[in-house]
Amino acid sequence: MKTNAHDVSDEIRALIGRATTNLLLTGSAVTLESLIQALYQLSETTGDSEIHRDCLELIQQLLKKMH
Repeated sequence: MKTNAHDVSDEIRALIGRATTNLLLTGSAVTLESLIQALYQLSETTGDSEIHRDCLELIQQLLKKMH
């Protein structure tokens, strides 16, 4: 995962896209809170440790933006 806020990796874009798509498919509104929850759910259900770690790092970054 890239640390520069202006240099978002393709993997992170894919994770955000995947979480957003899942929200839209279920008819949920895409809010920062729902995106964080979807990323957490993805981190819990994936068998890929790298995706798990990236989701948790992204959640931390989003939570910092909220405060």
